[in-house]
Amino acid sequence: MNMAINNKTIFRLALLLFMAVATIQLTACGPDTAPGKSTIKVEALGLVINGPITNPTVTTTTTKTQTYRITLADEAGFPLNDLNVNILGSFTSGQSIQFGDPSAIVSAPNSISVTRKTGDFGFMDFAITAPYFDFNPIHVPFNQTATGSATGGTLADGTYSYTVTALDFAGETEATAPVGAVVTNSTPTTATGSVRVSWAAVPGATGYTVYGRIAGSEGALITILNPSGDPLTYVDTGSNTPTTAPCFGAACNTTGLSLNSVIGTAQATSGSAFNKFTINY
Repeated sequence: MNMAINNKTIFRLALLLFMAVATIQLTACGPDTAPGKSTIKVEALGLVINGPITNPTVTTTTTKTQTYRITLADEAGFPLNDLNVNILGSFTSGQSIQFGDPSAIVSAPNSISVTRKTGDFGFMDFAITAPYFDFNPIHVPFNQTATGSATGGTLADGTYSYTVTALDFAGETEATAPVGAVVTNSTPTTATGSVRVSWAAVPGATGYTVYGRIAGSEGALITILNPSGDPLTYVDTGSNTPTTAPCFGAACNTTGLSLNSVIGTAQATSGSAFNKFTINY
């Protein structure tokens, strides 16, 4: 008799356990969107370049792909599987990119939308593929400024003039109207002055040439290759001698083979979970 009771007890426990597992499995299937207080995390997995990046030509087929991983978790931090994640991307106009499926590169509109489901571990990956090179001319550096200082160099009292051009693999942009700076040294007979030149970074530029010194006879002071930062700066201490004069006018722009920049913003949503992130590579 006791043995029969034990068997029934074991059977009931097994049935309850099965029902609990079934309930968990059904919960995992869940609705199409995440429940309240869920969170979305976005991580850039890295940039992959496919094709040659040296000696570029107009026939180069090099592409670059940036992959992002979107992770969806509930309030307790557990992954949410098989749920929809909506992605909206907005890019600078004229970009030639493929959002998501990298089977082809197309001319992208200003905004793109895609919906995908998270996988077994609560995340999904999507990629943005774009040409590595841009075959359009780049523009001159904007927001050029020049600021004189009484220290930091060997410039004498006076007014100095500067302009900056941008470079790519094909050539150089035209120069714009120079900006001026006044150097007033603490002691007029002692030349200790310098000029700080600043300008906005140009998307696709591989370098810059700074021209300057005396108004009307500016010459190349330095060529800066592969700089980083925005804005960019150069301090003229007076140590470099001006050489080649800049070329003014739109006809002087010989660029047209630059590094392509994919710039935009995107947001991932699922239910009330939301994450906005920047795309710039």
